[in-house]
Amino acid sequence: MGDSEELARTRGERGVRDLATIVSCAAAPARSGDSPPDPSAPLAEARVICLDGLRGLMTIFVVVSHYFGEVPHGVAAVTFGWIAVDMFFVLSGYLVGKLILEKQHNDNFFAVFYVRRACRTLPIYAVCVAVSAVAIRLVAAPWIDADVQFPLWSYFSFTQNIFMVTTDSVGAHWLSPTWTLAVEEHFYLLVPAVFFLVPRRRVASVLIGCAFAAVAGRALLCGFSAYCVVPASVLLPGRADVLILGLLAALAIKTEGVPWGRIDGALPWVPVAALVIICGVRLADGEAGHGFTVFGPLLCAIGCAAFLLSLVRGAPEARRFHSKVLCFFGTTSYAVYLTHLPILGLMHGILLGTRPDLATQPQWIVTVAAIPVCVLAGWMLTVLVERPLTQYGRTWRWSGRSRGALRVPGGAGDTVSG
Repeated sequence: MGDSEELARTRGERGVRDLATIVSCAAAPARSGDSPPDPSAPLAEARVICLDGLRGLMTIFVVVSHYFGEVPHGVAAVTFGWIAVDMFFVLSGYLVGKLILEKQHNDNFFAVFYVRRACRTLPIYAVCVAVSAVAIRLVAAPWIDADVQFPLWSYFSFTQNIFMVTTDSVGAHWLSPTWTLAVEEHFYLLVPAVFFLVPRRRVASVLIGCAFAAVAGRALLCGFSAYCVVPASVLLPGRADVLILGLLAALAIKTEGVPWGRIDGALPWVPVAALVIICGVRLADGEAGHGFTVFGPLLCAIGCAAFLLSLVRGAPEARRFHSKVLCFFGTTSYAVYLTHLPILGLMHGILLGTRPDLATQPQWIVTVAAIPVCVLAGWMLTVLVERPLTQYGRTWRWSGRSRGALRVPGGAGDTVSG
């Protein structure tokens, strides 16, 4: 895979970049949208626009961060992908939680839920992993950026994040963002059980307890091991609190009696306060501290969840996310997310014979040229692969037949007839 001298020169740079990749990759959640200000109002298609736009903005954050920030001579000011990762996880928790709350009474819930999830997430993922794996194995050049390779089956079994922990590496750099998909797949397997096994009136308490357990786990890990950033970042137990904040937001929206009149005015200020505290934690960390690793995800998730709730509650800022450009990136986010690193790597490797960087003018030109190629590839995969199979998944319809008594949060006696 290239001469040892070049690999030795770049090992330090790759270590920094691989860590940055872990922090800034973002999962692409399922489609949904904003709720009207009145939680009891009928659901409308217009809801989709706002959260699609938010997802689109986060997708742009990821691409800009990876293309222009997280390379050896990148611009530090645009390394804001870490915000996108937490917003995407919060979005995923919110959308999946809301879906479970609305549909869990159907007697075919599990079949429809998992078939639709598979149709939505697996086809494009399989295509991108397969194509990238073939390219990695056929091209024997340093710019392929795969000094450490995981078994192909680890990607298809969504266990690549475990290999990241055991090898202290992101593996093939082009496939490094797929760790977020592994976290989400593990989340999809577990979270429905919480809502079915835990009494509804106690779900919030259980979720809050699990969120604090995730923070405590990160603290213990960093307290007993200097090697804590990767396992705390890429495994579900280390990211559970971020996804749980999305679930709690969904619970709040679907619970009657929440005093939104007193809460709505404060929601836009929570992200600002969270960002200020995060900055303070990072400054206090210095060179060797782990405060951000331990508390950063929860603080960022609180800010993201508050911002999401302000949008779905009808804040004026929600209109800004109706932009056609943002909604386009929201629609193609999953495909763009999976293809943006392979396309950047291929273009730099084929045209310049190097790994992505911004040290020279030709490297800047190739990086900028990769953006429309990435957008086109994402759009084509969305239209040709994702959309038809997602439409098929929607042919699996909710039965409308109740599985029994359905618990409702805050309701009299905590149950109503299903």
